[in-house]
Amino acid sequence: MKTNLKNLFLLAIILLTPSMVQAASSCSYSEQAELNNIVANVKATYEVVDIYKGKVLDIDSPDENGNIPEVDHYIKGFDITILNITDDIYVKVSNDANSNEKTYYYKDTNNGQVTFRTEETSKLVNYTIEVYSNKYSCAGERFRTIPLITPMYNPYSELAVCQNNSEFYYCQQFISSENISLGDFINQVEKYTEEKQEEQQQEENNKNFIDKLKDFYNNNKLIIYSVGIVIVVAGVATTVILIKKKRSRVL
Repeated sequence: MKTNLKNLFLLAIILLTPSMVQAASSCSYSEQAELNNIVANVKATYEVVDIYKGKVLDIDSPDENGNIPEVDHYIKGFDITILNITDDIYVKVSNDANSNEKTYYYKDTNNGQVTFRTEETSKLVNYTIEVYSNKYSCAGERFRTIPLITPMYNPYSELAVCQNNSEFYYCQQFISSENISLGDFINQVEKYTEEKQEEQQQEENNKNFIDKLKDFYNNNKLIIYSVGIVIVVAGVATTVILIKKKRSRVL
């Protein structure tokens, strides 16, 4: 039994040894610390942009002579920006939508910033941005991985019901989760609309109650003031009487 445990222990060491060697950096601790500070500053963001796609015929807006005009056509897309790339590092960018992989060095950037554009808005896209060392004996080693997910365009946002419910999640132009079926959308937006109407009605009732209080106050100021004065005077008189009685008892 002891021999078996010993063999298993030795086997575990053999299996773990390659990954431990692979994880170790060939740079010194001070060099690793320097590189870690550099890669910590690397940021990745995205921005929704309008991408020009040329001219199209606007069949819904003919002129008075029946001529169909041409208009500029745009589609939605994303500009993805990576910031703070230096000479000491480089980045590799890949995603799960295609097999493309791009590598950016400082020379490929504009003062450490690189931006690339994508027209993929029909689904969520997971980008993987890997940051590598470009100096010392650990050049080529990966020091950090930055995930970035671009949202997907939501076609339900174009429906008429969403015009007055733009704050509803599934009425937003872009969403960060997989979309739901049309049937589920209708059920949820109806529920949301009902709850919204109930909240608005409650707010209106509260507002009406406050307005009624204000109207009552404005219409009865004199009476309210008079009653207030009477209460104050009565309170003062009562206090004086109690003090006098207390003093007479002491005497």
